[in-house]
Amino acid sequence: MRIVNSKTHYGLVSKLLHWVIAFSVIGLIWVGWYMVDLTYFDKWYNQSLALHKALGLMLLGLVVALFLWKSISPSPNLVASIPPMQRFAARGMHHLLMLLMAVISISGYLISTAAGKPVSFFGLFDVPALFVENDTVRDCAITIHFYTAYGIGFLVLAHAGAAIKHQLIDRDGTLTRMTWR
Repeated sequence: MRIVNSKTHYGLVSKLLHWVIAFSVIGLIWVGWYMVDLTYFDKWYNQSLALHKALGLMLLGLVVALFLWKSISPSPNLVASIPPMQRFAARGMHHLLMLLMAVISISGYLISTAAGKPVSFFGLFDVPALFVENDTVRDCAITIHFYTAYGIGFLVLAHAGAAIKHQLIDRDGTLTRMTWR
C-alpha cells in the first residue's frame, strides 16, 4: 500500500487520518450527548468532560495534520462516472466538514479556557488559556459549539450515506478507495 495518494487511490496516511478523525468525531458526539444529562455532582461528569476536552484537542491536531497532508498529497480524482453536481457536493461536503471540525475544536477550547484555566491533554501536558477570564467569549463559543455539533452530526450522516449509496447502488468503488483493500 502506498503512503501517499495517487490520482486514483488514497494512500495509507490519508486513510489513517480519515478513520481516526471519523471515530474521534463519533466519540466526541457520543461523549457530548452523554455529558449533557450529567449533573456537576455525578461521578462521571468530570471524567467525561476531561475526556471530551482532550479528544477535542486531539481532533484539532488531526484536522491541522489532515489540512497539511492534503497540501502535500492531494486527494485522488473523483470517480469519472460521478455527475458534476455530485462532484460539487462531494467537494463542498469535505471542505465544510474540515472547516466545522476546526471551528468546533476551537470553540470547545475557548469554552474550556474562558475562565483562564488551561486544558489538560490526557494528563500529559496542559494547553494554556488565551484569556484571563471572559464570559462573553465563553457564551459565544458555547452557542457556536452547540450548533456546529449538530451541523457536523448531520454532515457525518450525509457523508456516510453518500459513501454507502456509491458502494451499494452506484457500485462505482468510491467507498472502497477509503477502505483497507
